[in-house]
Amino acid sequence: MTGEIGYTRQQGYELWHVFAEQALRRFGLTHEAEKSLRQMGSVKYRGDVAKFLMEMENLNIHARVTGIARRKMIEDELHVEAL
Repeated sequence: MTGEIGYTRQQGYELWHVFAEQALRRFGLTHEAEKSLRQMGSVKYRGDVAKFLMEMENLNIHARVTGIARRKMIEDELHVEAL
């Protein structure tokens, strides 16, 4: 794919994130985004802001929630003292 070891060079496959996104789009499960969105709603804040945000970010890779909706999901779960 990159023109090495006898393979033909294909545009767009030099960068891993481009390849991974195309592979997920083509071969990934179709319900993965909905499943991740549901799981994001069930994530609970348990005193560790970094752990909470990391878990939300990991699930958001597939759910792709952005903007005000993402901020509201996070603010609703965090306690006032954590903000």
